[in-house]
Amino acid sequence: MEDQSPNISSSHGAPEPDMDDILDLTGGQYTRREVYEDDEEDRRSYSDSLEPSPESEEPSSVGSDPHPPRGALPVIPSAPVEEEHDTPTSPYGPPPPTTTGSVVVDLLYWRDIKKSGLVFGASLFLLLSLTVFSIVSVSAYIALALLSVTISFRIYKGVLQAIQKSEEGHPFKSCLDSNVAVSEELVNKYSNVALGHVNCTLKELRRLFLVEDLVDSLKFAVLMWVFTYIGALFNGLTLLILALISLFSIPVIYERHQTQVDHYIALISKNFNNVKDLILAKVPGLKRKAD
Repeated sequence: MEDQSPNISSSHGAPEPDMDDILDLTGGQYTRREVYEDDEEDRRSYSDSLEPSPESEEPSSVGSDPHPPRGALPVIPSAPVEEEHDTPTSPYGPPPPTTTGSVVVDLLYWRDIKKSGLVFGASLFLLLSLTVFSIVSVSAYIALALLSVTISFRIYKGVLQAIQKSEEGHPFKSCLDSNVAVSEELVNKYSNVALGHVNCTLKELRRLFLVEDLVDSLKFAVLMWVFTYIGALFNGLTLLILALISLFSIPVIYERHQTQVDHYIALISKNFNNVKDLILAKVPGLKRKAD
């Protein structure tokens, strides 16, 4: 019994073997430092596996990976951001381009009373002057009036600059430096338009005078016969004055009383067509080729 007690006490009370002793017993190939280094490398590799790679952070287009991993959310590409331009916007939209036709329409419909009144008054005064004087006299008087205004203003500004000892220069310098030449593109544009109208007029006159359609030729003859009476009552300048007054009055009247005017025009055209059909039915050989 005495021999077994020290053995038991030695087996239970002996210190635990050290890691170095165990490694030495297994062959002594690794040391404690090498074991710790291996553990640190395993931890680093595990942490690196958890971090996303730079390639995976980049947004991929939809449909690039036909078989995405389970649980992965689809990547939705963001819409392209449009560049903002500092362009002034009007609540009524962009202004329409100004053309010659729109300017004429604005004048005839008196959109701007001052401009329309100025154009109408100047044109009417010119035509009335031509009824009293010849065109040469009217042109000379207009040139003298303009020269008297510009020369008087030039002398006045020169005296004023001499008194104030200022160096403003010529009073009409901005007008003298501006370009008043007619561009070749503008000439070509309006010449092409005028050429088209002239060609259409020549074709229509040839058709009427050579009696391509008998009814149209008779209408043209009746119109010329009416013009003979009009020419006996009025001369060309009077007709131009009446046409000018009509241009600046009829559009405004029609715009204000469009319903009534359309009603009476429809009645007149209906009666005229009825009379024309009666004449065509009575007189043989006056029916159109289409009939």
